[in-house]
Amino acid sequence: MSFNWHYEDRHGVGVIRLDGYLGADGTARFTGGVGWVLAQYEGPIVLDASGLLGWSPEGEAAVLDLTRRVSGRSHPLALCGTGSLPAGTLTANHLIPLTVHADLDAALNALNPARE
Repeated sequence: MSFNWHYEDRHGVGVIRLDGYLGADGTARFTGGVGWVLAQYEGPIVLDASGLLGWSPEGEAAVLDLTRRVSGRSHPLALCGTGSLPAGTLTANHLIPLTVHADLDAALNALNPARE
């Protein structure tokens, strides 16, 4: 099963939509895509996982590594749409500031309450 990502700017918030299955073979694509977004965009970023069918422990670890990379930088980061994904490692880690929202609208409202 393949993994894809898509980027868009939504009223001042960068949204990275994740689709497919984020397994060990997709982590390089994920890391490269997010690296590209971080180089191009300086505002808040939402990882929208609502299109993921699942992720492996390596996929979840890649998302956790991303939170470590952006921690303390100018990129507030949020995650949304995890639904039934196993996200225990992400949500249990209190050392890394990662806000998890139920859906994209909630994340966008939290990161940019003035959006139209």
